[in-house]
Amino acid sequence: MKKPRFTETQGRYLAFLHAYTAVHGHAPSEAEMQKHFRVSAPCVHRMIVALEQRGLITREPGVARSIRVLVPEAELPPLEGTEAGARGRSVSSTADDPQAPAAVVEQTGREVVKAMLARAIDIGIDDVDSLPLIAAAAGAIEKMARAAGVAPRGARLMRERVLDAAEKEYLRLCSEQDEEGDPEEDAARFRKLLEPKGGRG
Repeated sequence: MKKPRFTETQGRYLAFLHAYTAVHGHAPSEAEMQKHFRVSAPCVHRMIVALEQRGLITREPGVARSIRVLVPEAELPPLEGTEAGARGRSVSSTADDPQAPAAVVEQTGREVVKAMLARAIDIGIDDVDSLPLIAAAAGAIEKMARAAGVAPRGARLMRERVLDAAEKEYLRLCSEQDEEGDPEEDAARFRKLLEPKGGRG
């Protein structure tokens, strides 16, 4: 029996690295991987070192976000949380399924907007400036979905699902900052501020 190129856990990291890079144009930071997998920083670092030692990824020393996955997309497992993963389909079956790349795009979009919201709070960007960027990111997801073969209506629905995920994360972050806040007011603010300044008129 042929020995697998990577373990199940390594496969999950490779799938996330590939999907994140496909949407964002560069690899995630170790901090973003730590948040996604809910593990410690040393755990993520050890995984990256192990993946590099096994020849599964490459990276430029001293260059941030330079990780590049060397495993062909067809050999990667479904990204955690996608419909393909939920149905337990094999890697080989997802490779021929046109919806598999779209599912990866949507799931990564959800993770990206969540990370953007958290980062905006960390560095003190006001909602007026950060939320239009969330809308722009969701719009980019819609375009990528159409490029992956999703019908226009399906791509629009995907954009809305990404925005719904962003809204839930926004409300969660708001409740953490102000336990006595009004979720309905926060939700209304979120939807209102998705439009860029001067976007209506």
